[in-house]
Amino acid sequence: MFRSVCARAVETLLVSTVATKRVREPGHSRRSSVRPTIRGLVFLVGGVCSGVIAYVAGRNEFLFAAGFLVLLPLAGFLIVSVRPLRLSVTRTFSPGVVTAGTPTSVELVVRNMSTFASAAAVWSDRIPWFPHNAGPGSLPVLAPGSVATGAHGGRLGYSLRPTLRGVYDIGPLDVDYTDPFGLAEARVEVGSSQSLYVIPLVVPLGETTSISVSGEGSARLIQHMAVGNDDDLMTREYRTGDALRRVHWRASARHGELMVRQEEQRSYPEARLLIDTRMDGYGGVIAEFGIHDTGFTWFEWAITMIASVGVHLHRSGFLVQVLETGKRQIASLGDANQGSGQDIEFLLSLAGARLTGPRQYAGQDAGERTEGSVGPIFAVVADPSVETMHWIIAQRRPYESGVAFVIDTGNPRVWDALSAAGWTCIPARDTDDPALVWASVASFSTAHVSGQRR
Repeated sequence: MFRSVCARAVETLLVSTVATKRVREPGHSRRSSVRPTIRGLVFLVGGVCSGVIAYVAGRNEFLFAAGFLVLLPLAGFLIVSVRPLRLSVTRTFSPGVVTAGTPTSVELVVRNMSTFASAAAVWSDRIPWFPHNAGPGSLPVLAPGSVATGAHGGRLGYSLRPTLRGVYDIGPLDVDYTDPFGLAEARVEVGSSQSLYVIPLVVPLGETTSISVSGEGSARLIQHMAVGNDDDLMTREYRTGDALRRVHWRASARHGELMVRQEEQRSYPEARLLIDTRMDGYGGVIAEFGIHDTGFTWFEWAITMIASVGVHLHRSGFLVQVLETGKRQIASLGDANQGSGQDIEFLLSLAGARLTGPRQYAGQDAGERTEGSVGPIFAVVADPSVETMHWIIAQRRPYESGVAFVIDTGNPRVWDALSAAGWTCIPARDTDDPALVWASVASFSTAHVSGQRR
């Protein structure tokens, strides 16, 4: 009899193990494990000990006790295996797009998809940072088709405060429940993960002497830097086929090459943002070990500065094109009259921006300028390679203003190369307030103009 009890126990364990491997349709629950509780383990150990005593001492009463103590936990295994929870979950983030360092509330809507009432359970939601789960919380008994509510009729949920920008997978939801005797416990994985977008912090920037807004609401560029003035807004370099009557002689004398008048003035001025997204532009250590996560402080500061300058220029009326030294990841900003949706698209693309490996620059050779919009260019760089520096320098035409926010890495090579090429360089550290760095553009521009005139 004792042998038959053991055989049944082994058979039941095999059946429950196979049952745990069944995967249900996406969006619903699927079991990941079935295991005995501490109480169930005590019962099993007691049953085994009673069986041994019955076999050694020949006492039948211990044999009956062994059968009871072993069969009861197995019954619990059967209950949680035969009647698994079938749940679905939906998460709602409030706000839906989170700024790094600010909280968001996550509301869980858990629905019972089975035709019978669910057991009381405990839930926890997986998150990608320590402690790697949110919760736990209690899940009440749910009637068929009903939705779980928290205490006092409130929804189930929790709060998150992500400190770094990124696109994070939240979930799936883990639900633990037991049989009525509390001898066996099962865990089901409910639903799939949902993406949480954490955008970089956008710092409000003040006006500088380079940008002003007209009374009609359209931004106008007013050049006070070293390599241009108001004439430059209406001129460009001479191209084959241009009529000589369009030559602007004063601008030609200043630049040392033929300049012609623009055919028309743009209603909306254009600006460009340039960010180094190549891994080798942020120090030898990061390139050697392949670190490309969002914890690298130089790159994170560059992302924050680009986000702040891009939103500021766009809300001032500029059409903003974004240039990257690596593969294209960041969205540009169009006409400000199209609404704030473009700001969100731009910031969402920045949330997922990562450092990339070496590649050809925007489909072009190093030293060749990417065709596109004209106007002032604002670059954020740290320690780009020599090849990358040639490409960055080539993005600015001689008559265009270029401002480079150079992160201090202890290497003066970048500053010297950009300054020699006519860029206005602004020093920055990864701990600086972007608003203060932006405010210093005017003073460095004035110093740059004075140096050029001397």
